[in-house]
Amino acid sequence: MIIDVSTEKMVVISDLHLGNPFSSTKKRLIEFLYWAAENKYDVCINGDGLEIAQVSFRKLAEDVPEVFRAVKAISKAGNRVFYIVGNHDILLENFLEDWGPLILAPFLNVQCGNQRIRIEHGHLYDPFFVKSPDLYEFMTWLGGFALMVSPRAYKLWIKFEEVKSKIRRFFRGPSEVQTLPGEHPDFVIAAEEVCARGFDSIIFGHTHHAGVLALPNGRYFNSGSWLIEPHFIEISSDDVEINTYSNF
Repeated sequence: MIIDVSTEKMVVISDLHLGNPFSSTKKRLIEFLYWAAENKYDVCINGDGLEIAQVSFRKLAEDVPEVFRAVKAISKAGNRVFYIVGNHDILLENFLEDWGPLILAPFLNVQCGNQRIRIEHGHLYDPFFVKSPDLYEFMTWLGGFALMVSPRAYKLWIKFEEVKSKIRRFFRGPSEVQTLPGEHPDFVIAAEEVCARGFDSIIFGHTHHAGVLALPNGRYFNSGSWLIEPHFIEISSDDVEINTYSNF
């Protein structure tokens, strides 16, 4: 199993949810992967690339073959594609080895120039997922039906999370941990703990709230979800930064 890698440059994306009835990311994702191949990037899909928890098998069959052809283009260009297991594709933990053109891993420790970057999906820091896994699984299953009725339900949930985090900060005041809008403080606390192990930057996915936050000893990035907007994290020897693919 490969978890320690060196790279000259890498792009990180997450939460594509290919196969979800709500996902319309295929066209932009294929363009992005061919762009990454042309520009000689290693690629890391940071969890929930494939939708298994809320899968539409018809949608999965439509999405995956073309995406895998684009993944192979990156391999043919001499670069690597890493796939970190998330919670919506957790059964892939049974295949933590090279899987065709994909290198599966539970997380990555990346060395780029003088920078050390930790990449993991982040679901293990979600208090709901950790404390009530059965209820979390049931709510995920139930959410799949809500998406089939109306994709608007997902966007309403994201707004609800953002409002909830604002209310939490208002009532707790200065003692509240600063977070990305919509995220639970546990993700930032976890990122700070990982940074303390000697990492310069931490990259999570899972929450679907993209952004960057300065920490006492590094930076925390979230690569967001392509269900909302095509964000990606670019790692180079000079810096780590978050971008939107539509800007390119």
